[in-house]
Amino acid sequence: MKYFNYKDENLTSENMSIADIATEVQTPFYCYSANAFKNNFNALKNAFKEINPKICYATKSNSNLSILNLLQKEGAGADVVSVGELKKSLIAGIMPHDIVFSGVGKTSDEIEFAIINKIFQINAESTSELNTINKIAQKLGTLQQVGIRINPDVTGKTHENISTGGIGDKFGIPFSEVKNLFLNNEHFENIDISGIAFHIGSQIHDIEPFKKVFQKTGELIKEINKNKQIIKVLDIGGGFGVDYENNQKEFPIEEYAELVKNSFDTKNLTVVIEPGRSISWDTGILVTKVLYIKKHGEKKFIITDCGMNDLMRPALYDGYHKILPLAETKNTEKISTDIVGPICESTDRLFSSNEFYDVKEGDLLAILNSGAYGSSMSSNYNVRPLVDEILIDKDNYNIIRNRQSFEESIAQEIKINKN
Repeated sequence: MKYFNYKDENLTSENMSIADIATEVQTPFYCYSANAFKNNFNALKNAFKEINPKICYATKSNSNLSILNLLQKEGAGADVVSVGELKKSLIAGIMPHDIVFSGVGKTSDEIEFAIINKIFQINAESTSELNTINKIAQKLGTLQQVGIRINPDVTGKTHENISTGGIGDKFGIPFSEVKNLFLNNEHFENIDISGIAFHIGSQIHDIEPFKKVFQKTGELIKEINKNKQIIKVLDIGGGFGVDYENNQKEFPIEEYAELVKNSFDTKNLTVVIEPGRSISWDTGILVTKVLYIKKHGEKKFIITDCGMNDLMRPALYDGYHKILPLAETKNTEKISTDIVGPICESTDRLFSSNEFYDVKEGDLLAILNSGAYGSSMSSNYNVRPLVDEILIDKDNYNIIRNRQSFEESIAQEIKINKN
């Protein structure tokens, strides 16, 4: 635990006791460390200092306005995949020239908003999308910078649900079609196709897949730029694996940065990276209360007040999150134990183990490493509210998202009255 540790037998972050916050804020709630975001971002920035890339934080991992603003002050741009993420990034103070718009299904309205706001680059994922961007830019009387997201048919060893670089994945333009799009694009009069982008997946711990895609893409860039420099922007995505289970080596980020420098002409290319999870993953916890404890024979269930609507990762792709009591204890019970939520789905299982702390009803638990894809994936399933988000900064904390009221959760619904 890097940013959340026991002090005087109480889980703390920076100079705040999480239990003290829980006396003032209703569980469940997300709790983040401002220092953690800053440290993670600047560690990444320092690893790439010789290249000096645009670091466009993947807002999908955690898009709270206060967090976006915090990272913007550290020098971050934004990688967005919807007009909502784009609008939030602008509101948070991120400059348009530091925003990249990715994603396979951008609507015409989203593309038009991006062009009007003069963002740095739109990454196109199909020839149809290139046509749409060109038409909209023509209508607006402007020239839009575009990157082509390639599908390199290279994948890392990761869960199939977060693999994005294989030929069977929906992302990117097939590698065989890319060269022609760069060299024969005169009919695209209102877009400047000058960037190349790729992203092969998330949670990749081994550097070997990156070596493969770098070699393949590097050779392609040399071919395309043989007579003149057509490709000027290189967006290498993200996907750096993090260690949720505390049993793997850290991703070799310095080695990766050196590989980028040795694989590409980084002096003549603007390099963009899109880290999300590697910045936000260990910055936060989800605090929950034990409601009930029951046993079915040799099976124990600890039922909490947070569920898969609050933290989707375990149900969606078996995401692992260690869980600790807020009050330190060494007392455990050796019995097959599931920590589950209140949602009416069997997949609403947060943690399973053959041994767990001997907690009591009413005790508070911390679900660790919930800063990435926790709050951003949460929903109102079972008509449950979106919960508070708390940001700790030294010896103070601020609520950066208020718990949703029932009335707010149904505010957009319309009851039709018929006689």
